[in-house]
Amino acid sequence: MFSLFRAFAAGCAALLLSGCFLSEKPLIGEGAHIHDGPLAFCLDAEEPCHQTTVQEDAYLILPHTEDVNEQPVAIRFRPLMQAGGETIWLGEANLSADGEEEAWGYVVARKLKDTDLGVREYEVAVPDCSQATASELIRYGLEKDGPYACRVTDIDALTEYLRTRHAGDFADDAWWAAAR
Repeated sequence: MFSLFRAFAAGCAALLLSGCFLSEKPLIGEGAHIHDGPLAFCLDAEEPCHQTTVQEDAYLILPHTEDVNEQPVAIRFRPLMQAGGETIWLGEANLSADGEEEAWGYVVARKLKDTDLGVREYEVAVPDCSQATASELIRYGLEKDGPYACRVTDIDALTEYLRTRHAGDFADDAWWAAAR
């Protein structure tokens, strides 16, 4: 797993009550561009946002210049829903490292602000699967994968789960602050 997304992986493990969504293969088909212009993704409220570049249908989240051993992380998006007056985006991040099994993690993103320099910032959060009941796991094609993760097998089912379980959260600033 690339160290740039350490915050993503560590967040899954550290937030003892939350669980991450992971898959062994990419499930989002062609990704959508979420903004025409420069973007930055804010993964952790305590650190500066990461600049991005566009690569075909994905964004490459670039490491900070002082993080010389880190590699860019590719993430593609598709619209998930509207909440709190903003489009919520479902993102699929390639967490695979060279020579290791493929790993894909799922996040959500929403517009945070436009900076004075014309860069649009998006905050990225990790949605939670720990509250999923056994019947919800079956209904949405999710499988528990250890104490902190749920394995995703169907992107449309995950989308429906997120809309059903987290619609209120996505409109709540406090949820975003806690989920980052």
